[in-house]
Amino acid sequence: MAAAVVVATGTLAEPTPLTSTQAVRLVDDANPLAGQNFYVNPSSAAMRAAQSAQPPSPELTAIANTPQAYWMDQLSTPAVDAKYISAAQAAGTMPILALYGIPHRDCGSFSAGGFGSGAAYKSWIDTVAGDIGGGPATVILEPDALAMAGCLSGDQRQERYDLIRYAVDTLSNNPATAVYVDAGHSRWTSVDEMASRLNQVDVGRARGFSLNTANFFTTDEETGYGEAISGLTNGAHYVIDTSRNGAGPAPDSPLSWCNPSGRALGVPPTTATAGAHADAYLWVKRPGESDGSCGQGAPGAGRFSDQFAIDLARNAGQ
Repeated sequence: MAAAVVVATGTLAEPTPLTSTQAVRLVDDANPLAGQNFYVNPSSAAMRAAQSAQPPSPELTAIANTPQAYWMDQLSTPAVDAKYISAAQAAGTMPILALYGIPHRDCGSFSAGGFGSGAAYKSWIDTVAGDIGGGPATVILEPDALAMAGCLSGDQRQERYDLIRYAVDTLSNNPATAVYVDAGHSRWTSVDEMASRLNQVDVGRARGFSLNTANFFTTDEETGYGEAISGLTNGAHYVIDTSRNGAGPAPDSPLSWCNPSGRALGVPPTTATAGAHADAYLWVKRPGESDGSCGQGAPGAGRFSDQFAIDLARNAGQ
């Protein structure tokens, strides 16, 4: 495939699940992602890198042409975000949107930021919901926000729960929006505690929750965690970020989550899952984008590195 090829849509493939357990779909609860075409951003950093690569890079091209989440926060330009959503829906596809604007985001760490007040956050959510309207969309709601709630004061934590609950309610009023509240990953928060936090934000009003966002844990491990949480949240469904989990996590260290070497692309987006309540495997983190400088001279959080992307693809055998 030539590096200059640009595609506007990506169809969910149906590869063999990563485990020997076959998918068991609940017959009375239709998966809103099944059969959907997900939008491929024709102007993403990966696409620009693929188009300019000399010689052409099959690794960059493969990543660029795989559906990934479009991240939105307090620094996003509302008109640009609205245009992106409109373009995806006009193409007959479903955008994957990662909303990342919660106040006190990331506890002041490498991805610190978010809106300065609850009122500003609610106004933003109202705008996003209006931009989505009645067209299809998948929303990954506030990566890390529930998992990191312990860093907040009591009042801040309650505000966070209230704001996520508001976002769940507002976005879920759109009939074709599938909302997944981010729930961290299997080695961060206990099943009981995460289920409690999800219930406090009315996960039952959403489609469910998301796991492993921007992390590296195996699909098998996250599926076990997801099924356990589902059992405590009235059967909530979930999606797993498989964008960089093809080789599993790096050995434990204080910064094993931050641009670790030796990682690999995971299975591309698909609804052929190995969990009874797993709706899909998605690429939420965009492969090639940095996790942060992490005191190691790496690019800042969210900045694209050609070499990071190429290494992930090559380590996956591409």
